[in-house]
Amino acid sequence: MKFKEMNLPNKLTTIRMFCVPFMVVLFVLFLLNNTLGVPCDYKVIYDASGSLTTSLSVCQIVMVVLFAFASITDFVDGHLARKHNIVSDYGKLMDPLADKLLVNTTIICMLASSMYNVHNGAEVLSLISIVFSIIVIARDIFVDALRMQALKKNAVVPATIWGKMKTATLMPGIVVLLLGSLNVVIFIFGLVLMTLGGVFALIGGIKYYIDLSKFIED
Repeated sequence: MKFKEMNLPNKLTTIRMFCVPFMVVLFVLFLLNNTLGVPCDYKVIYDASGSLTTSLSVCQIVMVVLFAFASITDFVDGHLARKHNIVSDYGKLMDPLADKLLVNTTIICMLASSMYNVHNGAEVLSLISIVFSIIVIARDIFVDALRMQALKKNAVVPATIWGKMKTATLMPGIVVLLLGSLNVVIFIFGLVLMTLGGVFALIGGIKYYIDLSKFIED
């Protein structure tokens, strides 16, 4: 299907998927600058005079804008699809895939970029948040496997409130954590949101297993 022939919700889903490789490139530039000193990023804010270093780079700003834009398209395409009753096989398949690619790829990149450890004094919360962020990724793989098994028996997989709560905390949490180097309060707030997202993901994953366990083949 060509892009110009798609309906608007599917176009937004496709745009969201195209945001993912750009996020990866930005993280690579950010890492090259921070670890190897390659001049491919620029610190807009940098203050190491106090007990805590405050910094914000161009790559971080672009990441925040790009991720926020992609997250908004997730809300808009769902709203338009429901409002105008637009249903397509492409949307059913690619919309959840685009969400998972965006969120999970960004989480992996943040872990690789040590964005969960930019300030001292919150090591325990950072560790907890890292564990639950990994749980988010594992949960998505687990739930997708359950869905594939259920589809073999034509079972309907209902959306749950836990999945919506996961998205509602993870997407803002990622935006906040991307800005965590600015201030320790912002950093801690981002960790809390990421941890809550992980908790909701875990609960949702357990509920999916309970609801779909009857469809799992021996």
